[in-house]
Amino acid sequence: MENKDKPLSFMEQVQAIPGGEAVSVCFSCGTCVSRCLIQQKVEKAYNPRRMMKMVMMDLRESAFDSPTTWLCSSCELCYPACPQEIHISGVINAVKELAIEKGKRSPLKTAEVNTKTCVACGLCVEVCPYKAVHLVEKNIPNRGKNMTIAEVDNEHCMACGLCSSVCRSNSIELTEDCTDENVIDSLRNWLTEQSVKVTA
Repeated sequence: MENKDKPLSFMEQVQAIPGGEAVSVCFSCGTCVSRCLIQQKVEKAYNPRRMMKMVMMDLRESAFDSPTTWLCSSCELCYPACPQEIHISGVINAVKELAIEKGKRSPLKTAEVNTKTCVACGLCVEVCPYKAVHLVEKNIPNRGKNMTIAEVDNEHCMACGLCSSVCRSNSIELTEDCTDENVIDSLRNWLTEQSVKVTA
């Protein structure tokens, strides 16, 4: 007889979250890894295939601490190549939600709002692909009570910079490593590399 009081396994918890249902269908073929730009360009330790195995093997803490949990941008480049047609981002985001519930925090240097200058225009809310920015009412010192300003959900922000790029009052920005100057310098370096490749 099935014990109804038995706690759910890690895989069962992931499957209970919308998007995580397909974790048990994964064949661990590694096609997702071969298509992943994050693994190739950003973080070598990023590995969706390994994440699937962690879930199935009940390696909860290892999954919560893995960079894969926090770096998936849901670009879906891996989806068309997956022979099982798994939206792997859905599984990874399900793991992220469980990690957040357990008090884990994103290692990314996420966007920050200057509460003194934010005018609550909502442009940042509209462009955020991760639904990480919201308008909230807060008491802001030297501005007033119940002021509406933007607020960033740090656990879901992917530090992509879209919010900062559209903010007309420069009230929402990424941290020092991602200032406008650094972004421009990075773009110039990339353009230089591309021109060298073309002329080579």
